[in-house]
Amino acid sequence: MTETPANPMTSAPVNAMLFKMAAPISIGMMSTFLFQIVDTYFVGQLGALPLAALAFSASVYLIFVSAFIGLSVGASSLVAKAGGAGDRAQMARVGTLAVLLAFTLSALLAYLARLMIVPMFTLLGADAATLPLIHDYMATLYLGFPFLMAGIVGSGAVRASGVFIRTEVVFAIAGVINLVFDYLLIFGIGPFPEMGLAGAALATVLSFAFIFVGVLAIMAREGLLGRLPLSGLGTTSRGLAQIALPMVGMQLLVPATGMFVTWLLAGFGPETVAAYGVAARIEALAMIGIFAISAAMTPFVAQNFGAAAHDRIDRAVVFAGKVNMYMGAALWIVLALSGPYLAQIFSDDPVVVRFVTLYFRIVALSYGFVGLINVTSAIFNGLQLPRQSLKISLVKALVFTVPVLLIAAPFGIVAVLVGLSFGNIAAGIYAGRLMRASEQKYNRPIADDSILGEALKDIRRLFGR
Repeated sequence: MTETPANPMTSAPVNAMLFKMAAPISIGMMSTFLFQIVDTYFVGQLGALPLAALAFSASVYLIFVSAFIGLSVGASSLVAKAGGAGDRAQMARVGTLAVLLAFTLSALLAYLARLMIVPMFTLLGADAATLPLIHDYMATLYLGFPFLMAGIVGSGAVRASGVFIRTEVVFAIAGVINLVFDYLLIFGIGPFPEMGLAGAALATVLSFAFIFVGVLAIMAREGLLGRLPLSGLGTTSRGLAQIALPMVGMQLLVPATGMFVTWLLAGFGPETVAAYGVAARIEALAMIGIFAISAAMTPFVAQNFGAAAHDRIDRAVVFAGKVNMYMGAALWIVLALSGPYLAQIFSDDPVVVRFVTLYFRIVALSYGFVGLINVTSAIFNGLQLPRQSLKISLVKALVFTVPVLLIAAPFGIVAVLVGLSFGNIAAGIYAGRLMRASEQKYNRPIADDSILGEALKDIRRLFGR
């Protein structure tokens, strides 16, 4: 009789498994963020005003992406839990239902948003000179949203099943497609028309379509896509809604806060908005390692939760917390030193360069705490406790960020940046305390451990003490 091979998520060494999961996730995330970086680089050649239009557009783009990342996290958690329990039929039901919902809902929302481009961006603070450029970009970009959202949700289901590389390759190829067609369509190279911002949007839509086809092909191959049987569909739908809806709310708070910051900075001029857009894109790319560890935690915790391997979850909690703090400290040092040079890659406008430099010297100090927020939320998601994750995001946005920024804004840009950093640090400390309370509630042995204390032990070991 042939033995069923061991599930590596529930049997392989914890630290090694998390690195193995995070590495390919980093590649896929890098490809996703490179869409924005590449667009920013090429559009920056057109001037500060098109760059400001792109920054405004990014706020709404991130609203959509974040909402469907919430659905992806919910689906990923359920697929992983079913995988840990060995229920392949439930994995297929969740994967198919989630992708169908993602495509249908995003198509409807994109259609409505396309009709409201002018009032939506006027509300965000875009002026009469920027609005036509925003319209050129978003009217085309919205057409590709259903492809990307279905691809994001589908790739989450694939990773949760234990397949980590194939979807990341799809996203990487899509990034190359975006790069090539950005160059051809923005500037009108060879037989291609010179389309400016609309060309950047069309290039991105083509890459989104590739993601859709590639991810669905992988899902079909892995048995995660098929017909939806009526039996058990209601239970699956309710389970997905219970996990996904709080996740959608949590994820939406991130770009909603970004939109608030954009609105606040619009009062300092379009160049400042453009600078914030540049800084946000560099930040997203720089923090890929932190995001990847968090993304790996949800399926890892859910699989081990389904397999009742609670000691492995405990070890993962300590490991992920320490890694995020280390990476955050390293990023602050690198970005604080390289900020001016990175800014000049995208724009030579002195306002842009100064803002980006200040941003990374002040805000990047808090990246380790952003990592704690993300990894704590990911752990709660894997434990099927999405309301705890939503609670962290609500406190971060409504207690530590928005009120602080409103108080800081009259004192200038530096005060706003200090306020952003403070919000991240305070929310990271709060997330850590919430996780500690959860561990104490269930009498877990790591309840008395401190992430900072464990990090200090590692440092002493490093120096032989």
